[in-house]
Amino acid sequence: MRGRAQDAGSGNRAQIDIEVESLSQKRSLIIGLAWPALAENILASVVSMVDMIMVGALGAYAIGSVGLVTQPRFVMLAAFMALNVGSTAMVSRFKGAGDRNNANMILNQSLVMTAGISLALCLGMFFGGDALIRFLAGSNISDDMIKGANTYLRIQVYGFPILAFTFTINAVLRGVGNTRAAFYNNSVSNLVNVFFNYCLISGNLWFPALGVAGASLATVIGQCAALAMALSRVVTGREFVRIELKKLFHVEFPIIKRILKIGVPAMVEQLIMRTGMMLYTVIVTSLGDHSYAAHMIAMNLQQISFMTGMAFGAASSTLVGQCLGRVRADLAKLYVKMTQNLSYIVSVFVALLLFFGGELIASLYSDDSALVKLAADMLRIIALVNPFSNSRFVYLSALRGAGDSRFPAVVTFIGVLLVRPIMSLILVLPQFPFDLGLAGVWIALSSDGLVCFLLARMRFNQGKWAGIKV
Repeated sequence: MRGRAQDAGSGNRAQIDIEVESLSQKRSLIIGLAWPALAENILASVVSMVDMIMVGALGAYAIGSVGLVTQPRFVMLAAFMALNVGSTAMVSRFKGAGDRNNANMILNQSLVMTAGISLALCLGMFFGGDALIRFLAGSNISDDMIKGANTYLRIQVYGFPILAFTFTINAVLRGVGNTRAAFYNNSVSNLVNVFFNYCLISGNLWFPALGVAGASLATVIGQCAALAMALSRVVTGREFVRIELKKLFHVEFPIIKRILKIGVPAMVEQLIMRTGMMLYTVIVTSLGDHSYAAHMIAMNLQQISFMTGMAFGAASSTLVGQCLGRVRADLAKLYVKMTQNLSYIVSVFVALLLFFGGELIASLYSDDSALVKLAADMLRIIALVNPFSNSRFVYLSALRGAGDSRFPAVVTFIGVLLVRPIMSLILVLPQFPFDLGLAGVWIALSSDGLVCFLLARMRFNQGKWAGIKV
């Protein structure tokens, strides 16, 4: 019997054949899985831009304050992003095999783990967040920027469990092929976020003017909306998976062990990445408020350059898992090749946008022409390697979808903890002959992406992922 996979957008009501014969049908299937994630990423990037622009009205210190919280926030999310790799890989296998019972077990046990880990992380960040912010800020960042960052982080801590549960549910739904769910959930979340940003940052529509605190609170309110929508999908029986109370309140250690088998290496990868990013942030903050504000504007905009690769990576992970569930490694390899080609084409257009239009877009954040020009120059650097850098997401996601989560951790260690910080130090510190300032940091960032692409491509072409058991 020909294998069939759930339509990404229609729950259990419609099926699509992942073993379609023509290349055009396969291409349509890839696009059908990728476009919701791409649209989600575009919307998230646009909302992030609007968010930063609204905060930027308070001054450069506010842009830096929000930026300083980025890495502590992602440190908290790292555990769930990693465990969700295991959940997505296993659910996609069970979906491919038509095993609804075990897919439900993965969803419910993933939520059990999310509850326990989020509580521990929130306590740790609540008591240690201030010290982490001061470490990242170093000695060249103003007290106003540090104070704003601490205010923003404290509010984020309270909303973190809400975000973690939403991440977990969305990851499981991606595993069964429903990539649209996260798009719809996060679309509503982002729109709610923007509305309350307008209300709470400057005090519009009879709301109090809370400044940076208002921006953080608006984000948490938006996250509550996303969780409500995500729960509605897995409680009502609309999807291939659903929450079952008897499984939710009973810990199944064998299932958790299987999730952790894939998730722990991915967690190590995420922790390595966040450690490297924090070191990277310390190097940037050493350049002072002005350079750090320009860096954050450029980082906010460079999300556009990554979103295509991440969207096609989501499709790659789902298709590889479901193909291997049908013992069709040959089909999985073909899908990854086609996904890679589509990602490359779209990435070229995005690179052109950043290279030639970066300064115009950056001018929306600030009326400081020097700040805008510096941010635009950084975008031109990343644009030059964008098509190759984006390709790593497709390859690494395919490896994770197959259960090969250890190698991405190795790649991340090499790129984020070795290439990026070492090159940054060599190109930035005045003790070395280059002394390139912020440009040196972004050259190092681009080099990291290029190295990770080459290593991921090599690993995938070796084909060892096809024989991994989950």
